[in-house]
Amino acid sequence: MREGDGGSGGRSIGGRSPVGFAGDDRAVSVTVGYVLTLAIGAIVLSGVVMGVGGVIDAQTQRTVEGDLSVAGQTVVANLESADRLARAAAADRPESEGNVTVSVEVDVPDRVAGTGYRIEIDDDAEAVVVRTDRPDARVEIPYAATRDVESTTVTGGPLRITYAVDDGEAGPGTLEVTER
Repeated sequence: MREGDGGSGGRSIGGRSPVGFAGDDRAVSVTVGYVLTLAIGAIVLSGVVMGVGGVIDAQTQRTVEGDLSVAGQTVVANLESADRLARAAAADRPESEGNVTVSVEVDVPDRVAGTGYRIEIDDDAEAVVVRTDRPDARVEIPYAATRDVESTTVTGGPLRITYAVDDGEAGPGTLEVTER
């Protein structure tokens, strides 16, 4: 081994040792900088996507619950209106004479946030329950009706609320919610 050749035991080419790249640091900073920039960018981007995804899910849930609440309140308002009309019609019917028929058409949206939903009329709880499965959301709105309401479940969309008492029948009839 000669002195001055860096202990490589070989010839020096251009002042560098031809044995391996251990001592060669040319262009390392550019390549390492590029790889580090890509890695940091990917980490930041994935963090932003995950963070925004949670915010969007929460906002979607609130939007769906708000839309379900509006649909449920529309049904309740029309159910109570049909109840008032039925009472007024029955008050004009002396001693079970004549037919009493009330029909109220209700337009609620077919879908909320792009998905279908169900409207459940629960006479025992005296409430309208509006729910959807995707996302899983449920809203319950109480109603105040003096007439009995038929417990039923219908899908969102155009509805009809009816009340009928035939000639000769004694006592109040029942309000019924059906799909149109």
